[in-house]
Amino acid sequence: MIYYLLVFLIPFFPSCAAVKKEKYGAPVAAFVSTPTTAPTIIIDAGHGGNDRGACAKGPFCEEKRICLQTARLVQKYLDQLGYHVIMTRTADAFIPLPRRVEIAIQARGSLFVSLHYNSSRNPIAHGIEVFYCDSKEEKARASSSKKLAESILSKVIRRTSATSRGVKKGNFYVIRETSMPAVIVEGGFISNPQERSHLKDHEYLDSIARGVADGIDQYMKKKR
Repeated sequence: MIYYLLVFLIPFFPSCAAVKKEKYGAPVAAFVSTPTTAPTIIIDAGHGGNDRGACAKGPFCEEKRICLQTARLVQKYLDQLGYHVIMTRTADAFIPLPRRVEIAIQARGSLFVSLHYNSSRNPIAHGIEVFYCDSKEEKARASSSKKLAESILSKVIRRTSATSRGVKKGNFYVIRETSMPAVIVEGGFISNPQERSHLKDHEYLDSIARGVADGIDQYMKKKR
């Protein structure tokens, strides 16, 4: 009886091992529900780990945490729209800037969006702004990045009714060194008491995330 049981079970052992190997050894794209033929969007949650970013004590608020919360929401909405999303970080971990750029380039991303929140010595400063790199050496990419920034900003403002600080030029590493259209979204000022209270509200972060996803989708549809 044991012999016949072994003869029956042995053929299934290799397939079980193969499933385990695929689950834990597959590339990132294998875990995304959307087809890999879909455009790849890189979402970069700023800061992380020992890099807290901007923070305020009263009430306590850390940039690295709300960046990741927003990034996860953006990922959810882009997934629903059918995009292939890759996050540069999915947990509270420090990721060096060159590694973030490397992830985007290796994934052959269609575009790169880095999420951040602002801070100022002036507590009155408020509003949302989006940066792109105006590179003279890469005029086509700079032009595309500006259009992406405009699309995202308009949609985020529509969703949140926040003050627009406009689309601005910036020479930040992650948008300068990437090879695809790239922007940095500054979703509000942690240093402003009123705006900080909004940023601590999940529904408000959800509105920002929906706006970012809407802006990306609008840009990609115009590009086709």
